[in-house]
Amino acid sequence: MGENFKIGNYKIEGKNMYNALKEAGITNEQYLKMLDKNNDKTITENELQTFIEDIDDTNSNTNNTAQTTANTATSGTKTVEEVEEEYWKQIQVLEKQIENLEEQRHLLLSDYSKVEDASEAEQVTSNIQNVNNQISNLRGQVLSLMTNMEMQITRIKQQELAAAQRAANQNAANGTGQVMNLSASNGSTNYGNFSYNFSEKLSSRQQSELQMFKSHWAQNKSRYQSVASQTGVPAELIAAIHWREASGNFNRRLHDGGSLSGYSSWEASAVDALSGGYGNIDLNNINTWYDFAERYNGLGYKNKGLPSPYVWAGTTNYTSGKYVADGVFDPGYVDQQLGVAVMLKAIL
Repeated sequence: MGENFKIGNYKIEGKNMYNALKEAGITNEQYLKMLDKNNDKTITENELQTFIEDIDDTNSNTNNTAQTTANTATSGTKTVEEVEEEYWKQIQVLEKQIENLEEQRHLLLSDYSKVEDASEAEQVTSNIQNVNNQISNLRGQVLSLMTNMEMQITRIKQQELAAAQRAANQNAANGTGQVMNLSASNGSTNYGNFSYNFSEKLSSRQQSELQMFKSHWAQNKSRYQSVASQTGVPAELIAAIHWREASGNFNRRLHDGGSLSGYSSWEASAVDALSGGYGNIDLNNINTWYDFAERYNGLGYKNKGLPSPYVWAGTTNYTSGKYVADGVFDPGYVDQQLGVAVMLKAIL
């Protein structure tokens, strides 16, 4: 029998699962209960993957939601972009708070190593535990917001799908079209068997962000495919660049995360941004994808003989160094964003 681990009253199946939850700070029973879909006080890897990565496949709730949305008009419903904008603003505020608390914890740990008095050491320990509790609570809030956002987006897309189905069938009934059987494409494309010359080296923050990116890709791949069909740039690469530039916000242009002012849509801005001549992409050679991303960001790192964090952050190919402002390079700064290579590996 395999060894079991526990967090509070919940049994965690497997050491890797246990370590992942502890590292992510998901130890509050309120949030463990959200993961325990079977209500059996046991959290399995399948439950965690279903919750974080495949929330759009809502299992038994899907039929109920589909039945409800099929009878609901889409007018007056928020758009996917509006929902994303609303939730990402909240998530980014929480992520900043977590970042500040992690810095505070780092300082407290430094203080602890210098303390000699027992009572003072006890106080510092208490302060560290308090900060840990705050970080855990905030991470739980981020997880909850991500879940709510994805479920709301799923409902919107189901409404759009049902409305399109009804319109198509009505057109067929009127003799103006054919009956359609609409279903969401998984958007997968058959590329070559890529060989990745790196391993992931993700901080807790990057691990959390990678799950957010994968969920974002699953919900929005059709939009990226639309741009891919117009530019020849793979949809997965466009999504990774969009995440680097604007955290996947469709109200921000692909060029640099700036305003969409002057463009009719995000898609229009993306087509324009990708037309800058950043090199030829071989769909069966992942290295040409990396090269395209680096040229898109700029060759400042290549000119220094350094790996670009834009491509390699979160991998064993990158240690430190980043342009923290135009023309200002900090060799000791570690980029905490996800690099393009990690994101591509996660969704290809």
